[in-house]
Amino acid sequence: MTEQDGVLSDITVLDLSEGVSGPLCAKLLAGMGAEVIKVERPHVGDESRNAGPFPNDDPHPEASAAYLFLNMGKKGITLDIEADTGSSILRRLAGDVDILIESHAPGVMESRAVGYSDLEPINPGLVYTSITPFGQTGPYRDYKGGDLIIQAVGALMHPIGLPNKEPIKVGGSAALHSVGMSAFSGTMMALYVRDVQGYGQHVDVSAMQTVTVTQIHASIHHQFGRIPTRRESTLVEAADGWVNPGLEIGVQEDTWKKVCDLIGLPELADDQAFNTREARRTNQQDLLAIIGNWVASQPKEQIYHTLQGLRTIAGYVATVKDLRNSEQLQYREFFKTIDHPVAGKAVYPGAPFSIDNNPMTQSRAPLLGEHNLEIYRDRLGYSGEELGRLRSTGIV
Repeated sequence: MTEQDGVLSDITVLDLSEGVSGPLCAKLLAGMGAEVIKVERPHVGDESRNAGPFPNDDPHPEASAAYLFLNMGKKGITLDIEADTGSSILRRLAGDVDILIESHAPGVMESRAVGYSDLEPINPGLVYTSITPFGQTGPYRDYKGGDLIIQAVGALMHPIGLPNKEPIKVGGSAALHSVGMSAFSGTMMALYVRDVQGYGQHVDVSAMQTVTVTQIHASIHHQFGRIPTRRESTLVEAADGWVNPGLEIGVQEDTWKKVCDLIGLPELADDQAFNTREARRTNQQDLLAIIGNWVASQPKEQIYHTLQGLRTIAGYVATVKDLRNSEQLQYREFFKTIDHPVAGKAVYPGAPFSIDNNPMTQSRAPLLGEHNLEIYRDRLGYSGEELGRLRSTGIV
């Protein structure tokens, strides 16, 4: 295996998922070297192709920012798996792959005879990953749910926001991206078991459970008498944004004295309202008001580096521009510029991890049906006439 091959270069994946979570899972597998075949509906494609933004604000199914990011490095084919002929072709494809990822509602794949129980006899080593809002079992299994619903029922929203105000959703599709990472983890574990013990498995990913895990500390704290509540903000406004000085907790007393000298108020070091961690926590809002006067005229990154230099846990609220210019992310080569025949050049974020000598590969997302000939003719052996018939009847 060469460095360019990737650690999963011998793995083939069928990606039948749509939206965010499944495609992200498959994208990470592709970045690790797997051959990922993206299966989309003929003429329509993945639902994310309709999600903006688009270059020059001009909607185009080949230029959706969401689709281009979530489907990097994949091969693309079209197939109507609702048709009997299409589901038969899918069974042929699934018979010779390592992983299948799908995000249909529970029971849908089974109704088309392409569920795990249908494919396992054909391919006993298949890792079959299903991603749904609530899982394949339970009283909620048939309920629908997007990012907002999952954040709500998973209790992620409960502690977010100001006291006595409504809970607030985390921006973007934060929950669905977390679900994609959960699906990736479960898929890799099942693949490891397959390689070690010789059998495939059905990986059942519940979006609700994924988000609930992020709040599991709250349920444990609740058992010990601490009810999770929303708290006042710990952010203060700098000259060009917001910072969290991180001084109310986690700061040793010798560090606190250095901070007091830094802000020109050495007398605070002995003030009983602030001279211990517990006191600073109790009088947090008063402390933030004092710190706010010091940070108000300074750049947020300068404050961040200065306080971190004193070994505090300070941070700043980064904008997208800040991320693009981050020295840390640049050093780790997190962003890559990739060209696309329709969308043109754009800068894409990378993976949340790296593996020695096997960097994540990044290449553009496929055009709709771009690899139909390669997969159907060269791999499955369909003739040009047969492909023409499949195309004319809307199967591919």
